[in-house]
This record gives sequence, C-alpha cells and structure tokens, in this order.
Amino acid sequence: MRHQARSYALQGLYQAELIQSKAMKHADRFLDQLETSSEVKSFARELIEGTLKHRKYLDRYLRNNLEHWKLSRLSITVRNILRLAVYELYHYPDLSHNVVINEAVELCKDFVDDTSHGLTNSVLQKVFDQIDKERKTKFTKNEEEESLKENVTT
Repeated sequence: MRHQARSYALQGLYQAELIQSKAMKHADRFLDQLETSSEVKSFARELIEGTLKHRKYLDRYLRNNLEHWKLSRLSITVRNILRLAVYELYHYPDLSHNVVINEAVELCKDFVDDTSHGLTNSVLQKVFDQIDKERKTKFTKNEEEESLKENVTT
C-alpha cells in the first residue's frame, strides 16, 4: 500500500513541478482520478502536501549532501524522489530509514533507470545521518536544560 502511495505521490510532485505550482488542487484532481483505496490516496496526499509545503527546507538538506551535483541538474523525477524521501526521513521518525531509502531506490528503478539508484541511496543515507545527528544534539541539549532547571529549583 505505501509503495503505491509513494508512486502516486511522486507522480503528483512531478506534475506540480512541471506546472510550477505548490497548490494542492492539482494534486487533488490527480488523486481523485485514481481507482485505488482511500488509504492509499490519503497517504499519497499527505506526502505530496508535506513535500510541497517543506520543499525549500528539504532542498537545503539535499544541497548539503549532494556531492559533485547541483540539485537543479538532477532530473525532475530523481529530484522529487529525493524530496519525497527526505520528507519521510524527517517527518516520520518512527519509520525505519532503511525502508524509506529502499523505497526511494525502488521508485528510481520504476521511474528512471538503474544508474540513479546509487546516487539516491548515497545521498539519502547522508541526509539521514545529518537528521539523526541533529536529533541527538537537540535531545542532548534538552536533557542538559532540564538538568539545569532541576538544579536551580532544588
């Protein structure tokens, strides 16, 4: 179910980039035409909406982790596969990062060619490592602040 939803989300993101629109009305029209379950449509919509909403932030992660590539030089499809996966890595921390990365690689195999999946795997692993490091730093900082508050009140 989730693979199908990701596939539809990718198609919606592709369409949004082609028409240069972040409006959900186009994605909703696309999703309404599909003959699939409401769960698949709902998850696809959530992925499209979140990726479009946070695209600037997602692209920053990608630019920081693309070596020898510019984001604008990637094909529209690969760029949106990466954005979709980064959105999931950041906003769905309960999902295994390996599953998210493998799904992105599978989308590359389904929609692009066999040469792009190596880049996709490498970039997304680096993005995950960056996100994971940020979360651990934030968690440690919060623990330290809580400890300081406890010491002040006692």
